[in-house]
Amino acid sequence: NWNRYILLIFCRENYRAGCKTIQLSLESVSRGGDMPRRNKSVLMELTQALWWVSVIVAIIVFVGMKFIVPAVLKDPLLSGLANLSSSLAWLVACIFLLPGAISMFNAWRKGELFQSQTGLASLLKLSWKEFEEVIGEAYRIQGYTVIENAGPGADGGIDLVANREGETILVQCKHWKSKKIGVPTVREMFGLWNAERASEVHIVTCGDFTDEARQFARGKPIRLIDGPALVQLINKAQKHQLDRANKQETSKISCPQCGSNMVLRTAKVGAHAGKQFWGCERFPECKGIRLLKN
Repeated sequence: NWNRYILLIFCRENYRAGCKTIQLSLESVSRGGDMPRRNKSVLMELTQALWWVSVIVAIIVFVGMKFIVPAVLKDPLLSGLANLSSSLAWLVACIFLLPGAISMFNAWRKGELFQSQTGLASLLKLSWKEFEEVIGEAYRIQGYTVIENAGPGADGGIDLVANREGETILVQCKHWKSKKIGVPTVREMFGLWNAERASEVHIVTCGDFTDEARQFARGKPIRLIDGPALVQLINKAQKHQLDRANKQETSKISCPQCGSNMVLRTAKVGAHAGKQFWGCERFPECKGIRLLKN
């Protein structure tokens, strides 16, 4: 009984230490700097990381518990611990794989939510959390690595942190329509910009800003994104995503008649005027076409 008790205590403490080490490593890699983050469990961190991060962590945990721990604990007195570690390797590895599946689902869900936005009316129907997720997707499509809910502040302060090639943008999302954002909010974010040594601060809202807020932001690394500017930002990101998907699709499309590559064309006359379709690059020698998938 005493041996079993000691083994359980040993496993628990090493598990905690391992989780803490992985958590600190993930935070350091993901934020690319010294920005403080809210305390979260390592599994929660993995659900917000890319899915393959969970796979790598699971492989490391499996190899460590299955092979390294038994190889290190060769003392006969610790043979029970070595056998326990080896037998639990698959189970613990599977636990670390679960966040990867959740991460993949969340990525798909956020993408669908982002593409469903058609204007201010649809944005106002979102919850505050969904609003933040849509804004995060807009930055991801622009090539940023986005950390959600990453900073301090009176009402959450920093809702998103966007990183790209050494550039760090602090983003605060205000899901307001009827209320204008005033100077206090802008001044608070300017203070966080200075404290976190960020590149810029973006304040995003469905509504508008007061004249005093705009005056305060002028000449500072602060970008104020009101309702119309937000719609323009989302539309631009949606178009960029569609163009990228069409380019990927082009490399896979061949003419149904001659097998040549196809190019994106726009109908100029007829019932389908203005609509796009795939046409053979050998037109007019070949008139093969394919319908464009939305």
